[in-house]
Amino acid sequence: MLRDKMRWTAYSDLLEDEYRQCLQEGLQVEPLLEEIRRIQTLSDGSLREEEARSLLARLEVAPVRSDFPYEEPEDYESIQSTLRPTAHKIWPVDADHFTDRIAGAWYGRTVGCVLGIPVEGWPRSKITGYLKASGQYPITEYLHSTQDPALRAQFDIHEEDPTTPYDRTRVCWRECLDAYPNDDDLNYTVLALKLLERYGHNFTSADVAETWLLGIPAFHACTAERVAIRNLMTGILPPQTGRRRNPYREWIGAQIRADFFGYIAPGNPAAAAAMAYRDGVVSHTKNGVYGEMFIAAWLSLCYVEGLTMLQRVQNALEQIPPRSRLSEAISEVCASYVSGVSFQSVVDGIHARYDETLQFDWCLTIPNAMLVTACVLWHDDYDAAVTAAVLSGFDTDCNGATVGSLFGLSHGRHSIPSRWHKAFPPVIHTSVHGYHALTFSDAIERTRNLILLES
Repeated sequence: MLRDKMRWTAYSDLLEDEYRQCLQEGLQVEPLLEEIRRIQTLSDGSLREEEARSLLARLEVAPVRSDFPYEEPEDYESIQSTLRPTAHKIWPVDADHFTDRIAGAWYGRTVGCVLGIPVEGWPRSKITGYLKASGQYPITEYLHSTQDPALRAQFDIHEEDPTTPYDRTRVCWRECLDAYPNDDDLNYTVLALKLLERYGHNFTSADVAETWLLGIPAFHACTAERVAIRNLMTGILPPQTGRRRNPYREWIGAQIRADFFGYIAPGNPAAAAAMAYRDGVVSHTKNGVYGEMFIAAWLSLCYVEGLTMLQRVQNALEQIPPRSRLSEAISEVCASYVSGVSFQSVVDGIHARYDETLQFDWCLTIPNAMLVTACVLWHDDYDAAVTAAVLSGFDTDCNGATVGSLFGLSHGRHSIPSRWHKAFPPVIHTSVHGYHALTFSDAIERTRNLILLES
């Protein structure tokens, strides 16, 4: 059981994902593929791990192809040098509606997360097939398991989940829950609250790392975050923690940590993105960090009345390098929206480009950010947006949470039907030390107390 939970740590387990990540970044690593395959044939042991560690170091410094068409800086000053002057615009906001919008964000994120957890990791064909077969399509409530033996066998339905990293032992079907469950999509939002309350708005990446080490169990961190914790415990400091032996550096982990920075920077997307950057580089690089900056900036702009959602997306994109892969991908989604392409066609196109049955693609920032953008642009009510996020596949709980957060902050708590948030007691349960049970009212008030207003 312990070995099953010790994922994302052995060097030899990282080689295949590192190779794919390098290809994403335009690095010339093809000559090293045979060496990867040779190491993978070695028996488990110290020799295999040492050779894998050495090869990972070589992969990390491979040269970039001369024909790579993107410009993707990593340090903050270089990122800023690619942006337009308008990126630093501060937008007027109405403080009278802050409390309702913050409430909408917290409830929207929590509900969207819980809705997507039971089918996390399922391909969209299985999600839709099971929901139709079990009479839960279209989605109108939290998802249930079934006791029908044929359906349980066909869709591998079970209630026990001994491999989960969040110290819960049951799948989060509705009948298995009596409260909002612990999950990383909520842990990191609360962890950011703790970070700001302890270190203030000028926190550093080292403060973020310290908050992690003091605040959450290592097993409650996944992929890039777990690698970063491993790096920290060997004396490596940010931003190297996000770069060193970390093939998950452009996965979705940083993007799901963005929300709180947008919540506390109303109308100030540059400030939201700056905080997201300092948080993101602890575990991610390039488009992994850009995803967090983009979502934080978008949330900041959700406070601004008079902007359409499309305009919020377009202005949020001004916070990330315009010649990055993420900027190109989100711009494509926006162009499809403007030209009248259907939502389903956009989702099908994302699935054609990325294979959700491969964990590498399933967890990448870019396809998930594209789906989040499409779900919010094409849907004008909360239920439609968050259920679309779940039905579209890829990282269902992460995307459901982010879509719910964006929609809730834009429209306020009243936009979220009461059946969602009345299903459980109004308490967020987390792994965060000292914040294990946070009432929504407390979270809303403490978030408002941290709002950064600049003129």
